[in-house]
Amino acid sequence: MTTPLTPGVYVSEAPGGARSIEAAPTAVTIFVGETERGPVGPTPITSAIQYRRLFGGYLREDAANTTARLFMPFAVQGFFDNGGPRAYVLRLVNGTSATSTLAVGDGTDTAAINARAAGAWGDNIRIAIVNATDGDADRFNLHVFYQAPGEANHTEVELFEGLSADPLDEKYIVDQLARSAFVTWSGADVFRPDNDGDPAATPPGTALAGGDGGDGAVAATGYAAALAALDGLDDAALIVCGSDLMLNAADAAEHNGIVNALLAYVEARPQRDLFLVADAPRSIAQSDPVGAAVTAARSNINASDHLGLYWPRIVVGDPIGLGRNPQLAIPAAGHVAGLYGRTDGRRGVWKAAAGVEATVAGATGLDFNVIDRDQDRMNPHGLNAIRTVPGAGRVVWGARTRRPTTEWRYVNVRRTAMFLRRSIYNGIQWAVFEGNDETLWAALRQSIGAFMDAQFRNGAFAGATAREAYFVKCDSDTTTPDDQASGVVNVQVGFAPLRPAEFVIVTLSQKTATS
Repeated sequence: MTTPLTPGVYVSEAPGGARSIEAAPTAVTIFVGETERGPVGPTPITSAIQYRRLFGGYLREDAANTTARLFMPFAVQGFFDNGGPRAYVLRLVNGTSATSTLAVGDGTDTAAINARAAGAWGDNIRIAIVNATDGDADRFNLHVFYQAPGEANHTEVELFEGLSADPLDEKYIVDQLARSAFVTWSGADVFRPDNDGDPAATPPGTALAGGDGGDGAVAATGYAAALAALDGLDDAALIVCGSDLMLNAADAAEHNGIVNALLAYVEARPQRDLFLVADAPRSIAQSDPVGAAVTAARSNINASDHLGLYWPRIVVGDPIGLGRNPQLAIPAAGHVAGLYGRTDGRRGVWKAAAGVEATVAGATGLDFNVIDRDQDRMNPHGLNAIRTVPGAGRVVWGARTRRPTTEWRYVNVRRTAMFLRRSIYNGIQWAVFEGNDETLWAALRQSIGAFMDAQFRNGAFAGATAREAYFVKCDSDTTTPDDQASGVVNVQVGFAPLRPAEFVIVTLSQKTATS
């Protein structure tokens, strides 16, 4: 406050008591796998429409012109249909891939138009640079055509009109192509129109070329190598595998390897802040489908309390299928991740995303009808069932992690602990380099205690009172003089988890009427 010099009333602001801790997001999801095209780094999306614009559709085509189905578009659509808030997509490419490119210029000033990202998909781009329709000799139009997998012809997908070679112009080509989903611009300079006003660059239909690989199925080793790109993401809480191998029963071993690769990455993250949502491999072709799925969960997929495993496949409408009302059995992980988000928003991360409220939106059926005796075999191994329940439809009917014999048996308990850890970690960064004494300890107790109390009042913990529900301890008992000398302050936080009522037992007795 400045020194008062004139008589009057002076008002100043004083800092509040406890520093507030903001709740960390719990349902932002990372999708990892193959796509038709698109950027290769972690890319944020907020809708299925945005996914299709950036990453394409339901098919991919490799350098050998082999077309295959993709799981990723179904997973992303199911995520948002079921209430998922936002996501990242990490597109994987098959090995070392080149980017398709096209040199343009008038012989003096040259540059290149490149596919937006690596892969043979860029060879299906065609470019036409023509004079502007308004007759302005200094401007030109750029048409972008693309032949999607499975399509017979190229279709115009983007048009940039009235482009200019002048860096000071509002339609400067470099700036305009920055918003393209298909092409980018590179080079020291941009070509100039010649004396006739003709850009002298490309006739209609000129192809980009030189892309290779990048669009085939990626093996488990490819997943493991690519996941380091996620190290900088700190606002995601879920991760889903989007391999197109997951659509095929014949690829069970490779599928298990991919799930294990993602799980190894999740376990190795320093903050352990991601929870993997995955599917057991499709086993419908087996003589004992339930037994095959249980074997995969018990023996072939590593155990972890950071993994929720689901089975069987769900059946959804197939937008590119043949015949009347085509259907396709797909993994449910993307839909389940969205269901996590819907449950978190309505009830909180501490509510298990299972039960009659956990309807899987978009599912028209299941590829196997799980009954009670089947789930008796699944539950002990942490394999969560998706079932048809009368009056509710297709619902998730299990809430266990892949460590069902530990204190982290339930998905919602593990995710609640992750939510608390991330929120508190983010919210007490101010304490670094503060004096390590009772003043700091009291401030930490107050800040963390206020956050825990807010979660208790929201219904996050078991217990009738705050004392029964949680504790926060930070004092000379937790931080010894040796800790202080080492610059360490220790805070202990405990909570009583809200475990789901998995088995509701009702005992009936008959009362004989007496006269």
